[in-house]
Amino acid sequence: FVSSKLAISKDFYTKNIYKKWITNFYSRSRVHLLRSKHDCILSSVKTILNDNPLLDCRINGLENKSPTKVILDKKIKIPINSRVIKNAKKQKTIIFYNKPNYKKIQLLKRLKVKLLWASLNKDNYLNLKEILMLLNKNGYSRVFLESGLKLTQAFLRNNLVDDFYLFISNNKIKRNGNLSFKKAFNLFLKKKKQEAPNVNLFGDKMILYKIK
Repeated sequence: FVSSKLAISKDFYTKNIYKKWITNFYSRSRVHLLRSKHDCILSSVKTILNDNPLLDCRINGLENKSPTKVILDKKIKIPINSRVIKNAKKQKTIIFYNKPNYKKIQLLKRLKVKLLWASLNKDNYLNLKEILMLLNKNGYSRVFLESGLKLTQAFLRNNLVDDFYLFISNNKIKRNGNLSFKKAFNLFLKKKKQEAPNVNLFGDKMILYKIK
């Protein structure tokens, strides 16, 4: 079962070129709660390089519910000093790769990171269906996709998402916006069933779409 989350501005942008956050504190807290309800949280090395996130659950009383971190990293570009790697001894971490870097693999293994090889699809990206099957074989059944626009769209395009959580800010970004979700929204979500009622997050709102 795959849940996906994406945060956008009121005018559909996923990035603000001047600010780190698009949505407010209450939206971000809800994301931490969603993380606690899944076995693993899946992201891309691009997200790690851009944002250096912790990908854990930081809600009082739910810290021990932080899911396993799963990073898609075809060429093992992840920095050793990234926060997810530094925290790997406390929170299980898996990296899916295709192009081996044996020296770095050994170093990551010493840091308690598990590495799994996956094949590439016809577009030369990691095979997402195969990765979900490998996760299932390793005991994971509830995946929380929390990544950038590119990987999120790839999951939607391949019909791999069951639930989609869309967090919408009450503010427009306009000229400061980057990476619009509008085209993908119209293609993948607009005609899908919404679970009512929408969640009011003190200005922001969260909409849950049932994709499957």
